[in-house]
Amino acid sequence: MTDVALPIALYLGTLVLLAFALRRSPLLTQETLARSSPLDALRGILATAVVCLHFVLTYHLKAEGQWREPDSDLLYNMGVVPVSLFFMITGYLFFGKVYRRTPDWGELLRSRVLRVMPLYLCVVAVVVLFTLIRTHFVIADGQHFMLELLSWELFSGFSLNGLEESGWMTAGAHWTLRYEALFYLALPIIAALFNRRGFGLPLLVSVLLVGGLVAAGYHYQVLGARFGLLFLLGFLPVFVKVHLPGLLARLRTPLVAALSLALVGYAMTQPDYSLRQMLALGLPFAAMAAGNDLFGLLRSRGLKVLGEISYSLYLTHGLLLYGLFTLLNLGSVETLGTLGFMALLPPVLVLACLLSMLSYRWIERPLMHLGRAPRRQQVPA
Repeated sequence: MTDVALPIALYLGTLVLLAFALRRSPLLTQETLARSSPLDALRGILATAVVCLHFVLTYHLKAEGQWREPDSDLLYNMGVVPVSLFFMITGYLFFGKVYRRTPDWGELLRSRVLRVMPLYLCVVAVVVLFTLIRTHFVIADGQHFMLELLSWELFSGFSLNGLEESGWMTAGAHWTLRYEALFYLALPIIAALFNRRGFGLPLLVSVLLVGGLVAAGYHYQVLGARFGLLFLLGFLPVFVKVHLPGLLARLRTPLVAALSLALVGYAMTQPDYSLRQMLALGLPFAAMAAGNDLFGLLRSRGLKVLGEISYSLYLTHGLLLYGLFTLLNLGSVETLGTLGFMALLPPVLVLACLLSMLSYRWIERPLMHLGRAPRRQQVPA
């Protein structure tokens, strides 16, 4: 019980302190300050929860020599539930950009590439460096190395230069980008289906690309159909806002907030990515997307700062964990014991946030602004 309760208690305590310490941070953009979406703060909770899970997995790695799931569903779902909600957020935001609209597909793709790829390529570059350090800068097979590197560029990398532990360097978090990228490429198909109209060349290109990638993904067993439901659940709040706006006020009520918290708690106890877990998260997500801040929790400016750096936090924390506990071999479990090692969670989470603030400031934000250059406004379909 201690192995479950201790990391969760340390995580929650650190989250409260971070939210308090960051409430005056200048990192928030004017766009974020101007809107009152609870999803901004939600992202901060989700990303930090993933860091907590991967810290626990690092403990197992150092104690047992295995990168394995914890025995507790509650602990493991600190990664599963956030990923599920991240997929719903993507479905909600981008379905809203194409439903009953005629998007500028080129600009939409450009903004996504500039949002996702620069930081990811920087992370892959560090993975290459760490791998070369671990393999003493000797490339055993140049052709195989290039193929492995290509798989990393396609968000499917694990081993590199024959070193299987390269996958630990991102804590394996990059796997979700496969589904995010596939969803973005499928947007013309989604728009065509739900708007009941064609989109010419963008639709044709989307069909060909998505069809080919899905076929390849199933062949190499790197794609699973069940994750598609999470994106679809993200569509529901868009339908409510467009077709049933009268429900929005009801979704913001304290009763729905209480029910949402209960359902999230239920989802945390369910098998990972099970149908009942996904469906249980549907109502809480719809409520938060409709503006329910869960009794004020998601109004926290500090949590919104964490939400602003959530992509950096999600992608870079694995490098920090690997660098500290494998490359530098800090925090020996044999020396510190379980309690001593777990006590490192708060400083590691703080360091992960500081690193993410730097990567957001110098990598993410400049290119995000480039991706948001003035463009032709979307028009209704």
